[in-house]
Amino acid sequence: MSLSVAILIDDFFPTSGGIGRSVQTQLEELAALGHDVTLIAPDRHLHRPANVRTIACPTIYREGWPSHLSVLHPTERRAKLISKQARFDVVHSQTERGALVLAARLARLQGIPHVHTFHANIAGTHSTLPVAAAFGSLSYEVLVTRALAIGSKRPPRFASSLPPKTPEPDNNNFFSRMDWRSLGWIAAHADVVTSPARYMLDNIEAAVGQPIRGTVIPNASAETIVDGAAERRMERPGTRFLSIGRLAKEKRLDVVIRAFNRANIPGAELVIVGDGDQRARLEALAGPGVRFLGALSGREAVAEQYLEADALVLGSYRFDVQPMVILEAGAARLPVLYCDDRLTAGLSRETALRVAPDMQSLALGMQKLAEPDRLRKLRAGYDEVDVRLRPEDMAKAYVRVYEKAGRLPKRHG
Repeated sequence: MSLSVAILIDDFFPTSGGIGRSVQTQLEELAALGHDVTLIAPDRHLHRPANVRTIACPTIYREGWPSHLSVLHPTERRAKLISKQARFDVVHSQTERGALVLAARLARLQGIPHVHTFHANIAGTHSTLPVAAAFGSLSYEVLVTRALAIGSKRPPRFASSLPPKTPEPDNNNFFSRMDWRSLGWIAAHADVVTSPARYMLDNIEAAVGQPIRGTVIPNASAETIVDGAAERRMERPGTRFLSIGRLAKEKRLDVVIRAFNRANIPGAELVIVGDGDQRARLEALAGPGVRFLGALSGREAVAEQYLEADALVLGSYRFDVQPMVILEAGAARLPVLYCDDRLTAGLSRETALRVAPDMQSLALGMQKLAEPDRLRKLRAGYDEVDVRLRPEDMAKAYVRVYEKAGRLPKRHG
């Protein structure tokens, strides 16, 4: 049965980062399966996807700020205007800002289920951004959760409280535990929730003390990588390391750059793709061989960088949920150097090298990956272990969630 699905995102589409690229793949695959898909996204920097209805929504945003601070207008008036344009079977929010509240209003106005996906671990920012993250936690607690309750006009499905402390960096202080409580409150107001990572749902359940109708659906990367990567890499000397993502403090690019400087590998390069408020600081840290390309628009431009690289380096620790860059690296048969043991999707011992999260360990990892025999062995590992996550499988999993949500008893505010 064909479904009419509205997908909402606060981030600029599709250039903001991994969430945007994940949503882009979802849209394409759901449409390919024959579903009627509508994207509701910011009207700024918008590239309308093919074969999908797009509703451009005003956003609260100041040019020059980080793109993840964009907030869709979540007002009742905006929800009514959208409802006049289209009717849906399910609404699916993918960010916890205006899109979340707007989706709740649409669900109430149209009497349909609200599905939400937790892509971002907001509790993982406190170790790197203690002051700013504390203000962010208070904003979620005071603004987002209250606006969600007002917008949905539904009683929560369960209560949410501070989870117990654990040794994990993203669950060992008051503000990080407050974040999990806020995410629990969000889960309590949605009909069904999903996340690419099991630990996200486990931590939310620890805050609510019961199952939350959560489903793990790993992201998948579109097949945009072309053949010929191995030949390109053989054409030039040296080792080219690649980093792709927002230049934000929680991504720990400063540790990656220091590790590259420390590794001091003859002829090596570190190519950094992305932009953000940390760029000037990171450029000051960079030594010879470090290049900044800025943000690239479009998956094809990003794919080119995977084809030119020898290894992907991911320095984030206890922050990322399921980085799209790992999946894209796998599509390019690119070995991955990483340090977060909670990251599993798209990774294996045969294709990746995990080290401790400190700078010295990352430097040693780079030195190991600069060894031609080790690189060849890790690339060959993609023949031994299938770590691909197929876009069609991801889309079908979301359809099962939508159908499950549609069978739930309707709740009234």
